[in-house]
Order: sequence, then C-alpha cells, then structure tokens
Amino acid sequence: MDSVTIQTTQNVRIDYQLAKAGARIGAFFIDAVVFSIGYWVLSMLLLNFMNSMESFTILALGTLFCFLGYYFFLELFNRGQTLGKRIVGLRVIRLDGRDPTPADFLTRSIFLLPDVLLSSGIPALLLISSGRHNQRLGDMVAGTVVIQTAISSVFTLEEIMGITSREDHEPEFPGVQRFTNHDMMVVKRALQRSRKYGNEAHKKAVRKLAIRIADELELDKKEVKYTPEKFLEKVLLDFIVLTR
Repeated sequence: MDSVTIQTTQNVRIDYQLAKAGARIGAFFIDAVVFSIGYWVLSMLLLNFMNSMESFTILALGTLFCFLGYYFFLELFNRGQTLGKRIVGLRVIRLDGRDPTPADFLTRSIFLLPDVLLSSGIPALLLISSGRHNQRLGDMVAGTVVIQTAISSVFTLEEIMGITSREDHEPEFPGVQRFTNHDMMVVKRALQRSRKYGNEAHKKAVRKLAIRIADELELDKKEVKYTPEKFLEKVLLDFIVLTR
C-alpha cells in the first residue's frame, strides 16, 4: 500500500496512506456533479434577471473560472477538502509537514486546467498512477500530496461519537496519525472488552497494548502520566480529532 512519511513542524514523523487514482477520480466526479447542480441553479437565476444572450455569455466565460474557484475556496476553508474529497475521505497536505498556504491551494486549482480540464484527465491519471507520491502536476508544483483519511469504513457513527466526547479537545499525541484505522479499532475493542469483562487477562492486554502504542509513538514512559486505559482513550480521541 502506497504511503508517505512526513516530518511535522513538531519533529514528529507520521506515515500517511496516499490516495489512489480511483479514489481521486471518484472525488472529482462528485465535485463535478455538485458544481454542475449549483451552476445550473445559478444559471436559472441569471436567466430571470438578464436576457438570454447576456446570461449565456456570462455563463460560458465564467464556467471554468467558477469551477477553479470552487476547488480553491473549498480546499482553503475546509482544511484541504472539497465536498468530493470529504465524502471519499481524502485531504490535501504538504510534503514538508507545514499547513498548505492559500498559494498552494491556488496553484493546485489553476493546474486543474492542464491536468484535467483541458486534457480529459489523462496527464493527471498517468502521473498519479506512476509517480512516487501519487501527485498530479499541480501537486508537484505546490509541494502537496493527497492522503486517505476516511475512517467511516471502520468506525460507525455511534462509535465515533462515543470517542469524541469533547469538541474543544487539544491533541496531546500528534504522532497517532501514523496509525491506521485498523490499529485504532484494535485499541477500541481492547478497551471495550476490558470494561465489559473486567478480568485480569483483559486488563493485562490493555497494559501491553498501551506499552506497544507508547513505544510506537517513541514516548518516554515518564511522559505518560495516565493509566494504561486512560492513555489509550487519549490516543483514540487524538486520532479522531486529527484525522476526521
């Protein structure tokens, strides 16, 4: 499975799963449908206030501009996600670990023209399928990658709400982003079994799992001021907050 290791500004190395070409194509088509519906509604409104020739000219010239604007503003104000990316579970991040800038999102949007819109998407598909980091040309120029963040296939809504008990939670262990959805489900199930049965065997499993997670996060045991169960709860909560 393709992945990329990024060192954050806090000097934490995190492994991300790269988005595959199929997922990105799916997200693009969702965005295209959403945009088309919105643009059709706008067209109907314009036709009510302008004559047909004026509205046709404005809409013909503005289609590409509005579509690029759709990508730019949604990724800018939605943490690197358009509606399509959010539904599929994708996000744009920078390779150097810093937050993408408005210029990065603008670059990606403009390069949709040669990557997709003026070329039927062939260059983007070839680059994403064959490149080291699954980047299209716009990603290469902007220094960004698209990662897979979806957790809906592993966690149910009820489980996610059960983990996320506070909206204003400040993550304490940013390195949890290196874990996979499967890893976190193992943690959650271990906690559930320990609470349900409460015997020594399940408590021991929780302690061993906490030690393993702490080792993976390269934490000094003195830094972990929680009980094993509480530590795993914090890890789960951090994971949800940082990856949702």
